[in-house]
Amino acid sequence: MEFLAPVATFLSLPLFLAAFAWYAVRARRAGSGQSLMGPFEEIWDPIAHKTNIEIQIEAQRSPETPSPGDPPADLGIKRA
Repeated sequence: MEFLAPVATFLSLPLFLAAFAWYAVRARRAGSGQSLMGPFEEIWDPIAHKTNIEIQIEAQRSPETPSPGDPPADLGIKRA
Protein backbone atom coordinates (compact mmCIF):
# COMPACT_ATOMS: atom_id res chain seq x y z
CA MET A 1 0.00 0.00 0.00
CA GLU A 2 2.87 2.36 0.66
CA PHE A 3 3.94 1.90 -2.94
CA LEU A 4 0.52 2.75 -4.45
CA ALA A 5 0.38 6.49 -3.62
CA PRO A 6 3.71 7.45 -5.25
CA VAL A 7 2.92 5.36 -8.33
CA ALA A 8 -0.53 6.95 -8.68
CA THR A 9 0.98 10.41 -8.30
CA PHE A 10 3.70 9.63 -10.85
CA LEU A 11 1.17 8.30 -13.38
CA SER A 12 -1.35 11.11 -12.91
CA LEU A 13 1.10 13.87 -13.89
CA PRO A 14 1.53 12.76 -17.55
CA LEU A 15 -2.21 12.22 -17.78
CA PHE A 16 -2.87 15.75 -16.53
CA LEU A 17 -0.32 17.25 -18.94
CA ALA A 18 -1.78 15.29 -21.87
CA ALA A 19 -5.30 16.50 -21.02
CA PHE A 20 -4.08 20.09 -20.75
CA ALA A 21 -2.28 19.84 -24.12
CA TRP A 22 -5.40 18.33 -25.72
CA TYR A 23 -7.53 21.19 -24.40
CA ALA A 24 -5.02 23.78 -25.64
CA VAL A 25 -5.05 22.32 -29.17
CA ARG A 26 -8.84 22.11 -29.16
CA ALA A 27 -9.19 25.68 -27.90
CA ARG A 28 -6.86 27.04 -30.57
CA ARG A 29 -8.72 25.24 -33.38
CA ALA A 30 -12.14 26.30 -32.16
CA GLY A 31 -11.08 29.85 -31.37
CA SER A 32 -12.26 29.55 -27.79
CA GLY A 33 -10.38 29.00 -24.61
CA GLN A 34 -9.45 32.56 -23.86
CA SER A 35 -11.06 32.30 -20.45
CA LEU A 36 -8.87 29.34 -19.45
CA MET A 37 -5.67 29.98 -21.41
CA GLY A 38 -5.73 33.79 -21.25
CA PRO A 39 -4.22 34.26 -17.78
CA PHE A 40 -1.34 31.89 -18.52
CA GLU A 41 -0.64 33.61 -21.82
CA GLU A 42 -0.73 37.02 -20.18
CA ILE A 43 1.74 35.93 -17.51
CA TRP A 44 4.33 34.48 -19.89
CA ASP A 45 3.81 36.64 -22.97
CA PRO A 46 1.94 39.92 -22.37
CA ILE A 47 2.59 41.14 -25.93
CA ALA A 48 0.84 38.09 -27.41
CA HIS A 49 -2.12 38.71 -25.10
CA LYS A 50 -2.45 42.29 -26.36
CA THR A 51 -2.16 41.05 -29.93
CA ASN A 52 -4.97 38.54 -29.34
CA ILE A 53 -7.20 41.32 -28.04
CA GLU A 54 -6.54 43.33 -31.22
CA ILE A 55 -7.31 40.27 -33.36
CA GLN A 56 -10.61 39.72 -31.54
CA ILE A 57 -11.60 43.36 -32.00
CA GLU A 58 -10.77 43.20 -35.71
CA ALA A 59 -12.74 39.95 -36.12
CA GLN A 60 -15.84 41.55 -34.57
CA ARG A 61 -15.82 44.49 -36.97
CA SER A 62 -18.09 44.22 -39.95
CA PRO A 63 -16.94 45.62 -43.25
CA GLU A 64 -18.88 48.76 -44.11
CA THR A 65 -17.65 49.34 -47.63
CA PRO A 66 -17.06 46.66 -50.23
CA SER A 67 -13.61 46.08 -51.61
CA PRO A 68 -12.86 47.19 -55.15
CA GLY A 69 -13.98 44.51 -57.58
CA ASP A 70 -16.72 43.12 -55.33
CA PRO A 71 -20.05 42.56 -57.06
CA PRO A 72 -22.79 45.03 -56.18
CA ALA A 73 -24.73 44.13 -53.08
CA ASP A 74 -28.28 42.80 -53.47
CA LEU A 75 -30.45 45.07 -51.34
CA GLY A 76 -33.59 43.04 -51.84
CA ILE A 77 -35.03 45.40 -54.45
CA LYS A 78 -36.97 43.54 -57.13
CA ARG A 79 -36.97 45.08 -60.55
CA ALA A 80 -39.68 44.42 -63.11
